[in-house]
Amino acid sequence: MKKSAKIIVIVLVLLLELAWAAWPHIGHGAVLDEPYRNAERRVTLFAWLEHKTPETKAAYDAEVELLDKHMVRRAVAILTVGLAFNAVGIYLFWRYAPTKTPA
Repeated sequence: MKKSAKIIVIVLVLLLELAWAAWPHIGHGAVLDEPYRNAERRVTLFAWLEHKTPETKAAYDAEVELLDKHMVRRAVAILTVGLAFNAVGIYLFWRYAPTKTPA
């Protein structure tokens, strides 16, 4: 495989990964769909919807803040693992995929 073909394969794989990562999630959104502390978040959300007081709003905001922190930690972990996996995969592909086709 020529160097230009290797580059095309690598770029294509990276573009497919980017498209997968950027694909929008369909649903109610993270507040209702995310399983992390879902029961607690639903309780505070419905309490705030029933009784719009500063206390219920603060409790709901605290739950949403916990959710946001969790999602950021998870996204950073996924990104780190993905970058490491890509780096190793690109290195192995570049190093060990045959450059010339057998005659």
